[in-house]
Order: sequence, then structure tokens, then C-alpha cells
Amino acid sequence: MDGASITILYACIIVVLTVCSAFFSLTETAFTGANRVRLKKMANDGDKRADRALAMLEDYDKFLTTNLIGVNVVNIASTTVASVMFLALFGDLGSIVNIVVMTLVSLTFCEIIPKSVAKKSPEKWCVKTCGVFAVLLKILSPVSWLFTKLTKAIGEDENVSMSDEELEVLIDECEDDGILKDTESELIKSAIRFDDVQVRELCVPRMDVTAVPQVATEQELADIISATGFSRIPVYNGTIDDIIGVVYAKEYYAKEHKGEPCGIQDIMKPVKYVPESMRASELLSDFQRTKVHMAVILDSYGGTIGIITLEDVLEALVGEIWDESDEIQEDIMSNTDGSLTVKGSASVFDVMEALGRDFNLGGYDEHSVTGYIMYRIGRPPLAGDEVDTDGVVFRVTSVDGHRVKECRVVDHRAPPDESAE
Repeated sequence: MDGASITILYACIIVVLTVCSAFFSLTETAFTGANRVRLKKMANDGDKRADRALAMLEDYDKFLTTNLIGVNVVNIASTTVASVMFLALFGDLGSIVNIVVMTLVSLTFCEIIPKSVAKKSPEKWCVKTCGVFAVLLKILSPVSWLFTKLTKAIGEDENVSMSDEELEVLIDECEDDGILKDTESELIKSAIRFDDVQVRELCVPRMDVTAVPQVATEQELADIISATGFSRIPVYNGTIDDIIGVVYAKEYYAKEHKGEPCGIQDIMKPVKYVPESMRASELLSDFQRTKVHMAVILDSYGGTIGIITLEDVLEALVGEIWDESDEIQEDIMSNTDGSLTVKGSASVFDVMEALGRDFNLGGYDEHSVTGYIMYRIGRPPLAGDEVDTDGVVFRVTSVDGHRVKECRVVDHRAPPDESAE
């Protein structure tokens, strides 16, 4: 075989090895960037290649080891063959020519082009290349097994799962990409946070509970039902701390219409009691199972903290639900000067969210604005009291007994309004 033929042979070998290197680069980028959810959907739609690609991703260490073995073998081989060819063609300058040419070829055809192509449609290239790569996995399995064992011996695997915060960031990215609408992403994030919400954060506080004494007459019961418009009225014995049952307005009106006795003892139903530490998700399941839609929340001493209904639990998921008879009252309202008007019953964490920043609560482990202000000043609040927390000032504007009725919240560390300049 003459010199020209040998050169052509070397060139053909280099081209084949370059194609192989490009293949390994393309598959690495495709499998690294592939969306498993999309692959699962493709598999559920009947694409068997997507099933095979998912199986490879399940053992990603083996896939990556095989890929790295393959790409290093072909790169070393192509560089060696190219070195021999260029030394034969250019003599002493062959080494320099080899470095320049192979660097350009490797960057262009083995890295930039295949990885750019794979990045645009990773799932498509996963299913296209998984058949060929499955063969390579079998061929190189002894070598990849050895390297995988060495890797595990050097460092232990960490079972890292996605946190709720990371999942919310992923949802925000889906919203930015237009995959999810704003309302959809907020609903999903509410569902994620829902399992961490305790019932005491959602209840109607004891001081705001409308209840009827057990000894009330039919007329007194009728007056309370008519005045409040509530569908359920708790019944207490002696004090609100001893709620013993609940009456339903629907049953009261039904019996009254038929002329049947409709006193409290005639229509009172048992009431459900739950501890303050119970999670809202658990209570929702309990409401669904027992078909009882009101519960009394008790503290660790058996005293009444408040009551909670199915509507209160659902509002933690979907936001405020206003009935036709409800007077719309927002807990947090924005003012034109950038401050907030906040009710004392509002959650201090909702105030943080409305301001778009966190601040140090100094050990306060409840949630209401009233409780936080009392915790800071160490006494019942008075109109004009102020609490400064990391530049966020709570100023009490009105009180109701020993509680904050309303306050004004100003964030003095908020960035200036550039549009006003």
C-alpha cells in the first residue's frame, strides 16, 4: 500500500472516530438535559424507546461511566492516528499541525455542534440514540462495572431529594417559560405548602366565635341565626371554653317550617374536637371521611382556641371564598404610599409575603399580628404603639379591647420608587 492510500485510510479512520466522539457528546447532553416527565408521557403514549431511555436514566451512573469510557477511547485513538498521519505528511511540523487541526475538529464537530443540537431537543435525541447506546452498555458493561465500583468506593452516594423550596423554584421557572399560568402556579404552590399548615393558623379565634348558650330559647337562637347568616352555630355550656355541640341553620328552618320543636336540645349535633397541632391536610381528610364540616380547636390544656370549618381549610388552598352574604374584608390592603393596612388577626407571615421580604421574629412562634405585637411590647397593645423589626414598622392604629384591630405597616428598607423620580 503506497503513502497516499495510507493517508486516505488514516483520514477515514479519523472521520469515523470523530463521528463516534460526536455521538457520545450528543448522547451525554441529551440524557443529562432530558425532562423525565416528558419521557414518561412519551412512554405512556406507547413509545417503547422512551421506556428504554428512562431505564437508562434510572442507572445514570452506569450510563455516564460508559459514555466517558467511549468518548475518551475514541478521542485518544483519533489523536494518535492523526499524529501519525500528520508526522508522515509534515515531518517535524506534524505535531503542531496535529494540535491545531484536531483541536479545531474536536471543538467544532465533537463538542459545540452535537451538544448544541442535543440541547434543543434532548428528549427527541434520547429516544433516537438509546438503541445504539444500549448495545454499547452491554459491550462495555465489564469495564463500566469496574469504574462504577471504584467511584462508589471513593465516595458514598448521597440520596438527595428535592425540597419544597426547590420545587417552588421549578414551578416559577415553568411559569416564566409559559408552561403554567400565574393562577395555576399559585394553586400548585399553595398545595405544596398546605401540608405544613396547622389548623391553629386558619381558625376563627375564640374571641371572634359567634356561639349560643345551651340554655338559649328558640327565639334567641332564631335571632342569632338571622343576625349572623351563619349555617352552623356552636353551642356552649357556661363559657365558650366548653363547646358541647353545634346547631345547623338549615335543620332549624326545616323544623320551624314543619311546626316541629326546634329548640337547641332538639337539633343540636355532636361537635368534633381537634388539637391545635393538627395539620390542615389531616383535618381536610377527616372532614371528607366523617362529613362533619366544623371542628373546635383545643389547646394543650383543653381550652378552646377557636373553631375551623371546611371553608377555612379550602381557603388555605384556593384563597378567600366569599359567600353572597359575606362582607368583603381583606386582612392586608396596600396603600398608595407603599404602606400596608393590616388587621390584627392577619398572619405575620402573610405580611412578609406582601412586603416581599422576610424579617426576624425574634423567637415568636405563633402567627397573628396581634400576638407578635404583644410579644414585642410585653403588654396589651394601645393605639399608637410601634414595633420596629429590621426596618419594618408596625404602628397600631386601632384596638378592640386587648387586641389589635388594625395597624399600619411601613417597610423603611424598601427600594425607592424609581418612577417617582
